[in-house]
Amino acid sequence: MKNSILITICFLSVLLFNRSTANAQTTYKDVVPVFIENCNDCHRSGSIGFPLTSYSDVLPWGSSIVSAVQSNHMPPWPADPLYKNYVHERIVSQSDKTLLIDWINNGMLAGDTTLAPPLPIYNATQLGGTPDLILNLPKFISTATASDHYYCMNVPIGLLQDRYIRAFEFVPGNAPIIHHAVITIDTTGNAVDDFSGNCFNQQGQIGIGDYAPGMGPTVLPGIAPAKFGFRLKAGSKMSFQIHVQEGTAGQQDSSQLRIYFYPIGESGIRDMYFETVLQNWNFFVPANASVTVGQKYPPGNNGLPVNVSLYGAFPHSHKTCTSILNYAYNNNDTLPLIRINEWDFHWQMQYTFKKMVKVPAGYHLYASHIFDNTINNPHTPDHNSPVLPGTNTFDEMLFDSYLYTLYQPGDENINIDSLLQNDPLFAPTSNTDRDQTVSTIKIYPNPTDDFLHIDYKLNTTQFVSINIMNLQGQPVADISGKIETPGFQRHTWNGCDARGNKMPSGIYMYTIQAGRKVSSGKIFLK
Repeated sequence: MKNSILITICFLSVLLFNRSTANAQTTYKDVVPVFIENCNDCHRSGSIGFPLTSYSDVLPWGSSIVSAVQSNHMPPWPADPLYKNYVHERIVSQSDKTLLIDWINNGMLAGDTTLAPPLPIYNATQLGGTPDLILNLPKFISTATASDHYYCMNVPIGLLQDRYIRAFEFVPGNAPIIHHAVITIDTTGNAVDDFSGNCFNQQGQIGIGDYAPGMGPTVLPGIAPAKFGFRLKAGSKMSFQIHVQEGTAGQQDSSQLRIYFYPIGESGIRDMYFETVLQNWNFFVPANASVTVGQKYPPGNNGLPVNVSLYGAFPHSHKTCTSILNYAYNNNDTLPLIRINEWDFHWQMQYTFKKMVKVPAGYHLYASHIFDNTINNPHTPDHNSPVLPGTNTFDEMLFDSYLYTLYQPGDENINIDSLLQNDPLFAPTSNTDRDQTVSTIKIYPNPTDDFLHIDYKLNTTQFVSINIMNLQGQPVADISGKIETPGFQRHTWNGCDARGNKMPSGIYMYTIQAGRKVSSGKIFLK
């Protein structure tokens, strides 16, 4: 009898254990947040990738997803994070990688798919708010059959006084056909439209940036001393060089540039510049050979004449290129800028430094590109034929650009990453649970000369961090950094830094991060 009872207890224990294990198994709903965070910006209907927005979408791609994630091919982030880090890096966390790969390797269990969090609301644009000016480019039909074509077009701006651009976003009308767009300002009035397909020269005199697939908008922080802007003179035209790829003949495009200005009369704006300082048009890549091509700036023995602060980098090559390295140097020092170990022509990005890089007078900028025209490079157009510098996709380029400004003391300490992460132009448009974690935020009394209370309602259990920063984006105090449960929460700041020293009067910023949502605002300390 005792044995029978013991056997029954053991059987029930095993049964209950198996049920609890089954209940704990990872199902589709558990991995959906990983897809939302890392994949669905591109892999959704209406975008450039095949959809991965439902269980049935994902199911056929299991092995491909594992391979892409393990090799870091997806999500696309070509820059080597061990060399230099940048704002808005697309790097899957190790925990998310493990979760996704284990789910796939264990059979991609569906579970109750109706419990999966809803998808974000995806817009055609990445920036929030209302642009101050929207420039619609002329409609054109591609005539690129057997070779790439370059079209130039100019759009009058209609400004009666000079303005400063704080941010802009190029929105392609037909993204799959556009190789890139170069955006410049024509201050002379001499630029003319050219739809011959052979407009290889940029017609504007002042560059502000480029667009290529995978690139995001260009945003400057707008808070002193990082109050940067592109000067746009009254009466200017915005000039565009649009590069479309061969085989796109008959397809139409009508793109758009969305511009965000500083207010009229805004003071203290520092000029930002965009320039392709590293160019080399004098190299030869033989058939079945690999060569390394370099270029320095300035080209002579003398280095830069003044100190500069580098804000962002945009390296560029075509399909024979396999790796890119940029750095600054003098006789005794090297400053890392960007390293791309596996260059991918299809994913070209503008990389914004987390903190600006001071390049002192006397230093040179240097670029090194490896061009592999052998069977080892499946992307080179024809490894049995030589490759020369040129403007077509089957040619090659060493064409590396930078956003920069004239150096001011302290530039290298400005936390650009923090300022941009909390920039209102990047306000989330998602309706997922992750973006609805915090509500009813109250900051009071504000202004304050004593204690500041931070109240909010937390809707789900999340790790919450609350930080106070100065206007340079430098941390002042950490108010919270722990897991919090749903309900109303209150934290208090006593106006002191981490060492207990009273902070001087002025304007500060707070950030509340719960899960993946960040809320921010200003604090006025009397």
